[in-house]
Amino acid sequence: MKKYLISGVLIIFFSVSSYFFLNTYHRYALNQERLRVTNREARLVKEYQQEMKRKERILAQVDTFVIRAKAFGIEKNRWAYYNVNIQEAVSFPELDGILTQTVNTSSYYFKSVAFYAKRALEPGSGAAAKQPRTISASSPETKKGDILLTLRGAFVVKQ
Repeated sequence: MKKYLISGVLIIFFSVSSYFFLNTYHRYALNQERLRVTNREARLVKEYQQEMKRKERILAQVDTFVIRAKAFGIEKNRWAYYNVNIQEAVSFPELDGILTQTVNTSSYYFKSVAFYAKRALEPGSGAAAKQPRTISASSPETKKGDILLTLRGAFVVKQ
């Protein structure tokens, strides 16, 4: 009988200790998951704080720029935009005049969006007819359509 009593007590002890072990292990696993989530959230908060500091620095630079611009008399609504959209064949002198106008000055600047220039193909010229031309640059044949020009942008002018 003593054997049965000791065996019963050991079975009850083993069952109770197994229950507490599994319960404790379950809480440990939950706490590990909570720790992992908390660490991730802390990292995200730290990254968010760094991003906010970076944006504050950018805003401070923008504010400094705005103050300096106002000191020079430059105001946001005192600029006029004149859009430019050229897509045609032009001569070399016309191209030179157009490009000369697109420089920046103290009263206006050119805000370029697209610039593309290529040599205009002559009508009737194919890949087989590759003969060098003997026409000078000042001849009337070169006055119209030497370059296919695509120029898009806007002139920004101080009012």
